[in-house]
Amino acid sequence: MEHLILVSALLLLLFISVFANERSEDIFYVKPGAGTLSVQAELKKYLCKFSYSAQGGTHERHPLISFLQDFKLELTGPMVSIKEVDIKNSQRDNLSLGKDEYQVEKNSVSSVPGKFKNHLEKVAVYSPLSHDDL
Repeated sequence: MEHLILVSALLLLLFISVFANERSEDIFYVKPGAGTLSVQAELKKYLCKFSYSAQGGTHERHPLISFLQDFKLELTGPMVSIKEVDIKNSQRDNLSLGKDEYQVEKNSVSSVPGKFKNHLEKVAVYSPLSHDDL
């Protein structure tokens, strides 16, 4: 059974092109108890892959029915380099996730084992597109 995490616990895959001012957004259903799952979104020659595992669920459409155990968002494509992230905590009135709860690398952002507190509302990453896409 699929469970929707609504606005206060919404998970988004989000692409932002700094140069071309293009944006792609994909909202998906979280499936608690299904092991590690992945969803993908594409923009031109770029791919955004979000992998996660979640627990919880009461078969209701309620913002707090599920929590993520871990997550990883990866970008692939020409000259991809994550320049900025926007990661929101579902329990803190639109405040950012604690910086110790996640790590940012050149092409990915992921939860830190033992530090991530399972309250993720949104993950957005910002990366310029290659000069070929201008």
